[in-house]
Amino acid sequence: MIRPTRKADNPAYALPGNAGSSPCVAASLCALATLVISGCANFVETRSISAFTEALQTENFEELKSSASGRFADKALRRPDAVEDFSLLKLPKGDLEVTKVDEVSEFERRVTGRFGKSSKKFRFKLVKNSDTGKWVVDDIILTRERDGVTSHKPVTELMDLVATVREFLSAWDQGHRREMLRLAEPDLARIMASIPPAYLKRLAEQTIGDRASETRLRPEVQMDEDVAVVRLPRKSGQMVISFRKLKGTWRVDDLAVESRRNGEHIGSVRQFATVLASAATFLDAYNGADKEKLKSVTRPVFFDSCLQSTRLSTVPLPTAEAAATLYDVRLESGFADFMIPLSNEIVKLSMVRIEGEDSETPVQYLVDEVTLYELDGSEQKRLSAMFLSHAMVQIFSESLSLRELDSVRLMSTADFRREVWERPEMDDRLFLDLPMVEIENVTPRVLSTIFMGPVTHVTVSQGSRALVYVLHDQGGQLFVHDVLMPVVGRPNSLRQTLAVMIPVLRFAEALKNTDIESLQRLSSRDLNHAVWHTERVPRIGLQPADHFAVPLRALEFTEDRAVASFGDDYFGARVLLVREGDLLVLDDVRLISGPEDKQRVDMKAAMRTELSRFRGGKQSASNARPR
Repeated sequence: MIRPTRKADNPAYALPGNAGSSPCVAASLCALATLVISGCANFVETRSISAFTEALQTENFEELKSSASGRFADKALRRPDAVEDFSLLKLPKGDLEVTKVDEVSEFERRVTGRFGKSSKKFRFKLVKNSDTGKWVVDDIILTRERDGVTSHKPVTELMDLVATVREFLSAWDQGHRREMLRLAEPDLARIMASIPPAYLKRLAEQTIGDRASETRLRPEVQMDEDVAVVRLPRKSGQMVISFRKLKGTWRVDDLAVESRRNGEHIGSVRQFATVLASAATFLDAYNGADKEKLKSVTRPVFFDSCLQSTRLSTVPLPTAEAAATLYDVRLESGFADFMIPLSNEIVKLSMVRIEGEDSETPVQYLVDEVTLYELDGSEQKRLSAMFLSHAMVQIFSESLSLRELDSVRLMSTADFRREVWERPEMDDRLFLDLPMVEIENVTPRVLSTIFMGPVTHVTVSQGSRALVYVLHDQGGQLFVHDVLMPVVGRPNSLRQTLAVMIPVLRFAEALKNTDIESLQRLSSRDLNHAVWHTERVPRIGLQPADHFAVPLRALEFTEDRAVASFGDDYFGARVLLVREGDLLVLDDVRLISGPEDKQRVDMKAAMRTELSRFRGGKQSASNARPR
């Protein structure tokens, strides 16, 4: 029989410090004490972390806040739906096994552990609550390796970013302008603040109105210290939000919408908003005739040459308010189009991106042109061409009234110059004598502008008449090709009328002055051959020049000739002109002294007969001047 050993007889159970105790016993007691203390300490950390993870798994928001520090709650738990967003961390389920505890200070510990059978380790930062003395979770450090680089990200930063995404979506969903501006980076907020409320509201609808889920957040996050990119799925693509951290707070820096649907892609909300701000300012300034404000959003060359000295009301454009629900924006590299579809046409504001001179100067989009498209495709009107045409009409009309020949020549097409203004016989004195009673000395008021490719028709009210100025685009420049006038019995073309009147008036003057050289230049080859091979004007008993000094009554044109009728059946002339080269020259004149045939004389035949008599030594007597 074995007898139990008494404690007093066993040295191993001797209390430390007894005379009979051994070194082995003391070491064993120390080891046991260390294990007990260590086990109690791990128990404290484990209990604190377990309380946190259990509240997280049960989505108990209040318990989660009580097991977290105030800093953690303020940054990561400032929204009740933050509990759902913790699923992004993908914490494994199971019991927590603490593998390491680092005592940073009396009030802070770093705990490394893993959950269940997972090999992935998590690092928790615990702090002691100064009021309760309880250890609570202050942060979780996530360790990730990518491309051989190890990074450590605090969960508070990630959850703070996700909470900001939630706030952003809520503000943009509901169109809360003040909250939208608060969450934006200062430069972006400034741009958005310059957009009318209706534009900003529609921009928000275009941006996030097609989200795949309005409740469950499934972001893909890429985060650095002070920048982050968050991708959110849409039904037709994805939304990409860029964030920047400013003074410890995440702010929206830009936003892009990648869509598989036509017309829904937005490459940059910052650029999009800049375009909207410029377009709204342009339309408001245009309709209010505010030239200073208009200048701030218009390219200098467009403003100086087109808008500065023009009466804008002659070409109406939609107001910014009217365009708010209709606009469509297309962003290209360095360019943008702001389009407004109306009932009968599309108005397009073409813009150019202007980079800032330095990083402090914001990017601008300035209006470079405005184009009006007819919906049936029949017409395309550029505002610059319309206003340039109006200016051309004003200046040309004034030059005609003042008889400024050089200015008129400069603004006319090559055909108009060759047929009228640059004829050899054309000079300032003749210009003063040209009859243009249909063009009154009154400033024209533009009624309408019609574009037909390179040809533009500007209808004006000028005095008591409506005139049409015909302009041609030649080499990118506008020139006056003709002026159409309301007349009866002859073509309404000023160009055709003057092409006849100039040689006729010079011919009459040359007859009166017996200027054989001018008569030869103004006459056809047949008239020269028949009559002007002499040194004098044959006398036929009439004064031919007097028959031209009456108003032009009718004018008929064919391809190679023209017939001009002056006066009436009792006194006047009927002039036949033929085209030789590019110009009309006189071929014959019927001088009218009354309604009967015997009172009408064909000048060419009569002068040829007179010349024949003169050569035969028989000079006819002069007849009395007709009444």
